[in-house]
Amino acid sequence: MWRFACRFWESSAAREACLGLQDHGWSVTRILCATWLATSGNVLPGTESAQVTAWRRQVTEPLRSAKKTITKNDPGTAIVRECIARSELEAERVELALAYQALVSNKHTGSGEATLANLALSNLLAAAPEKTMDNETGSLLDILTRELSTLVEGDNKPC
Repeated sequence: MWRFACRFWESSAAREACLGLQDHGWSVTRILCATWLATSGNVLPGTESAQVTAWRRQVTEPLRSAKKTITKNDPGTAIVRECIARSELEAERVELALAYQALVSNKHTGSGEATLANLALSNLLAAAPEKTMDNETGSLLDILTRELSTLVEGDNKPC
C-alpha cells in the first residue's frame, strides 16, 4: 500500500485534495486506504482498527501539530521542523502499514458491478469523519476519484 500511496501522492491534484480534506478533519490514511481498496474492487469497512486510531492520535497527529507550530521560513528552527517533518512521514508510513495489516485480514469485496469511481466514492464516504458534507468536500472527493481513475488507467497503458 505504501507504493500506491506514494504514486497517488505524486499527483498534485490528489495531494492537495487529501490535504484539503485533512484540514476538514479527515484522515489521509483512511483516504488512501479507501482509494487503494477500490483499485482491487474491495470495500472500506466503516470502522477502523483501534491500533491504527491509537497510533494516529498518539504519534502522527502530535508530530503534525508540532511541525505546524514551527514557522516554515525561520532559519533558526528550520532543522527542527525538517526533522519533525521526516518523523511525521515515518509515522504516517507506520500508520499505513498498520492499516494494511488490518485491512488484508478483513477484506470485503464489492458487488463487482460498481465502477472504480463509484466504489472509490463509496469507500471515501465510509472514510468520512462525518456524514454531512459541504460543496467543497464534494469537489475534493470528485478530484480524488478522477485522479484515481487516471492513475489506474495509466497502469494499464502499454509501454
